[in-house]
Amino acid sequence: MRVRVKYKKGDTVRFLSHLDVTRNLRMALARTGWPVAMTGGYSPKMKVSFYAPLPVGTAGDEEYMDVMLDKGGIADFIGAKAKGESRKSLYVDVLARLAQALSKALPKGFSVSEVCVADAGKQNFESQIVGSLYRIEIEEVTSEGISPAIEGFLAQEQVLFVLQRPKQTRIVDLREFVEDINVIPSSHPVIVFMKIKHDNGRTVRPQWVIDSLSRFGMDIDTGEIIVDRLKLYLE
Repeated sequence: MRVRVKYKKGDTVRFLSHLDVTRNLRMALARTGWPVAMTGGYSPKMKVSFYAPLPVGTAGDEEYMDVMLDKGGIADFIGAKAKGESRKSLYVDVLARLAQALSKALPKGFSVSEVCVADAGKQNFESQIVGSLYRIEIEEVTSEGISPAIEGFLAQEQVLFVLQRPKQTRIVDLREFVEDINVIPSSHPVIVFMKIKHDNGRTVRPQWVIDSLSRFGMDIDTGEIIVDRLKLYLE
């Protein structure tokens, strides 16, 4: 049985890398006693999948991971319940107990929002993610000052951004992915909501969009902004 966990990566752990996040969550699963299915071979690993990784410095209110549970283990889990209960009520209770156990095992900064059975008939979950909603907090600018730069960005058909990687340089079109940007009037610090598209795992970071505003007259140090992903939009 595959279960889907919706969890929160809070402010105190926003600077953990994606690798650190996955390591912490796997360690928490090991502490819970969840009957997690394992891969074969000489170095078995938990069958856990993570989606839409967050960059370092970004918190997330609606993050997801899928966990494959061992059939025998979950059967034992259900079999421990009293006879006569319906299969549906048993599964509901199992999910509640799984959520409770994981909540207790998670390190500070992480929390469980929901544990449910994943629909096995649907396509890969990553491909179901079609967008993200971000909240961005920016000091030392005004909503009146940043608005023209954002309008300039949105007026473009194409905004190319150069990504410098250790082994390669890549160019992405930010405008292709940015669906909407809204500035809260008279907010201080300035609050910006940004909706960004996902395309089969391909997306861009709001930090790149803010960095690109320099060509529209607004220089902002992206190392000083606070970014939270509020929501993942599913197909």
